[in-house]
Amino acid sequence: MEISKKFLQDRLMLLLITILAVLVAIGVSTVLVRFDVTKNPTTIVAYRPNISGSSYQSGKAIDIYSMAVFMIITATAATMIGSKVYALRRELSTFTLGAGIFLLLLSIIVANALISLQ
Repeated sequence: MEISKKFLQDRLMLLLITILAVLVAIGVSTVLVRFDVTKNPTTIVAYRPNISGSSYQSGKAIDIYSMAVFMIITATAATMIGSKVYALRRELSTFTLGAGIFLLLLSIIVANALISLQ
């Protein structure tokens, strides 16, 4: 299946792709700039109040850096799937890009919260 030329000429699709790109830039730069491994070699990666003892689960620095990789993969996959589906239905492509934006917003919030706990 070929990428439709109309996909790149549709203003709504370009707006959603631009928002995806901006959110990826914000999210990745937030993780790379704010996270400092020298403060603590282990970092908090999860909060689980139902576990006895400590509610905070510690992990390695790679767990936080994987959030940045997740953001890049999410934006790339949403754009690729949105471009492939555009030939079939424009609304489904819009939903796919919108869902990608929602996932990026949530991952930025989670990464920011985990980095703030460090």
